[in-house]
Amino acid sequence: MGSERLYYDDSYTTRFAARVVERGRRRDRPAVELERTFFYPESGGQPADHGRLGEARVVDVQAEDDGRVWHVVEEEFAGDAVEAEVDWARRFDSMQQHTGQHILSAAFERIARAPTLSCHLGEERSGIEVALAEASWRTVREIEEAANRIVWEDRPIERHWVGEQDLAKFELRKPPPSERMGSQGRVRIVEIPGWDVSACGGTHTRRTGEVGAIKIVRWEKVRGNLRFEFLCGARALSDHGWRTEALVEGAKRHTVKDRELLDHLDRAVAERDALRKRLQDLGERLIESEARERVGDPPRPVSDFSPERPRDQTRRLAIKCLEAGAPWVVAAAGAPDPTVVVGRAKALELDLRTLVPELLDHSRGKGGGSPDLVQIAAADAGAAEEAWRWACAALASRLGD
Repeated sequence: MGSERLYYDDSYTTRFAARVVERGRRRDRPAVELERTFFYPESGGQPADHGRLGEARVVDVQAEDDGRVWHVVEEEFAGDAVEAEVDWARRFDSMQQHTGQHILSAAFERIARAPTLSCHLGEERSGIEVALAEASWRTVREIEEAANRIVWEDRPIERHWVGEQDLAKFELRKPPPSERMGSQGRVRIVEIPGWDVSACGGTHTRRTGEVGAIKIVRWEKVRGNLRFEFLCGARALSDHGWRTEALVEGAKRHTVKDRELLDHLDRAVAERDALRKRLQDLGERLIESEARERVGDPPRPVSDFSPERPRDQTRRLAIKCLEAGAPWVVAAAGAPDPTVVVGRAKALELDLRTLVPELLDHSRGKGGGSPDLVQIAAADAGAAEEAWRWACAALASRLGD
């Protein structure tokens, strides 16, 4: 038989007397089946209800193909008769998101001729994938305006139970799912008069006005289509709150008007990138100058330990010293990333890879390289300095001062 699902016809009752008809386990937790339930099981992209059975917290609800609904609880409880309560805040949030999704999907079809391919109603964010290749903020505004007009008109939301032979009487936005909701193969139709008709087993508000507002916040390409993330009701208000605060405070800190903030940030990023490029060029010239000075004329080996030098600059210094004619070089840095770089002129025959085991031992790090250049990431500054001293002595004894 399966559990009698009372939420199909009443999404607003949250307290009811329940009777346990079966006990078991689901997802490694105790679970019970109720004879009749207002708890919505996870289905159709909508999250499951939470709540309580007596003092036991309901943390998940799952339905099986045979119609049985299992209420997963945190702990076992005694007795077959229990007072049940659905978490209303979570339920109403789901109702707002699900009803808003129906309204929004119909708006995409009417404004952009883009049918909804799939939907996901998450606990924090929801999304629909639509058959649309491109979109702009202008298109999104048109769709939002159409959807929110339906919300503000506060239209009633009607439910119909029909047999398969009566489905043709309804202009469904999409074909009903293969599984039937309810008993005797009936299909549950959710209708927003003059706007949307869908076969659906989820929970919805009584009127569109309870959705409050619908806001699309971003979109991305998926499988050649677009997936739109949207928020309804309290979620939309909360999201609008922090975005407004960020915009107003950002504009205030940069002494520009709200609508000028984006252009200001674009200019600031362009200036930053130009300065970064200039600093990189100056840094490269400074390293080249330092390398020439350290190598000297006639060229001599270079051993350099810096308490603070970025890893990439340590490596560039070693390479520039070799380019300036140094027979060998050992450059190291203690911070921010403890590093040791060992290099030698290509004309010399020592394979520096033979030094790697000892370097790793002294540095307590990892690394490797080629016959003429190796690089080691040391465990800390002390280990980097120890490996640097050993490498300087090793190269001096094998290649000469």
